[in-house]
Amino acid sequence: MNRRAFLKLSFGLGSMAALAAACGGQQATAPSGESAPTTAPAEEALARSISWYNWGEYVAESVLEKFKQEFGVTVNVDVYGSNEEMEAKFKAGGNPGYDLITPSDYMVAKMIAGGLLEKINFNNIPNFALIDESHKNTYFDPTNEYSVAYNWGTTGFVYDKTRVPEPITSWQQVMNWPDSLRGKLGLLDDIRETLAMALRVLGYSGNSDKPEEINAARDALIALKRRANFTLADSPGTRASLVSGDLVGGMAYTTDYVLGKRENPNLVGVLPDPVSTIWQDNLCIPKGARHKATAEAFINFLCRPDVAAENANAIGLGTPNKAALQQGLIDPELTNDPVVYPDVKAMGNKLEYLRKGSPEVDELYQRAFDEVKSA
Repeated sequence: MNRRAFLKLSFGLGSMAALAAACGGQQATAPSGESAPTTAPAEEALARSISWYNWGEYVAESVLEKFKQEFGVTVNVDVYGSNEEMEAKFKAGGNPGYDLITPSDYMVAKMIAGGLLEKINFNNIPNFALIDESHKNTYFDPTNEYSVAYNWGTTGFVYDKTRVPEPITSWQQVMNWPDSLRGKLGLLDDIRETLAMALRVLGYSGNSDKPEEINAARDALIALKRRANFTLADSPGTRASLVSGDLVGGMAYTTDYVLGKRENPNLVGVLPDPVSTIWQDNLCIPKGARHKATAEAFINFLCRPDVAAENANAIGLGTPNKAALQQGLIDPELTNDPVVYPDVKAMGNKLEYLRKGSPEVDELYQRAFDEVKSA
């Protein structure tokens, strides 16, 4: 299963459940000194099913099964491979039938500006109190009306330590990929991420809005493509090629580093110098959702500490759920890994969020990346 594959997870239909039971199951425990709100107020009966447009491999099947068992609600999941792919679905002709989506930070801002998101009724999500404050009132949703943090991570580099001539520590090494490993490099088929890598190596921000800088990054990637014959793929696709040995190194999200290393212990993950991307993926309700209250009940369920931990441990991402972390529910192998849980404050400017650009800037990036792909 990859981010461009179609995935439908269905566990059958069940009886209607009251929204008053929105947390259900194991009692949530708040961090020390805080109350543990676990019951959402009754607003309406839950729908029999909801549809979630999500990144591939981005929820534990056991979590969906648990929600079905506790509330009688089926969660049907379709997947996308990039934020832009997801956005296009809604810009093309309105909501095609989804109740929940998982956009990254800058895409939340774009969709708010475009009128594509519903405001969330946080009365239905009392477990929002268990999300760490550092993941609230963010630059992309400063009043925290449209989003709930789901997972966070980074975009780094993964390589096979037995096959590269020296450890990878910088994006400059990636841009100067050795001739001996021609055809063994993978980059993300992602407009912003891959151009950001080249921009940063050139000394610019990954959020540059200057045509000359964006075009310089384009030219650097075209030169790299001609020399190294890199492959453009989604992150799970790159991971699969790294595990199989078809690739020796590739850009990857945190989850693909973790899952890839579980299959191939020779894989090493790094956050290369000078700057790597940090991101936060968020639970949002698209405009026109048919089952908004049920989607909110599901969001509340995902914010329950035991569920958040089960999810984070399975897919290998950082959880924003402070209760899950403080209760020791997260696998120490993950919390002790500086690639999975980097010290964000200590790294400072070495981590950069990608931010929303104007439509004109978005067009510059799109055109530049199209030229890289066609070169």
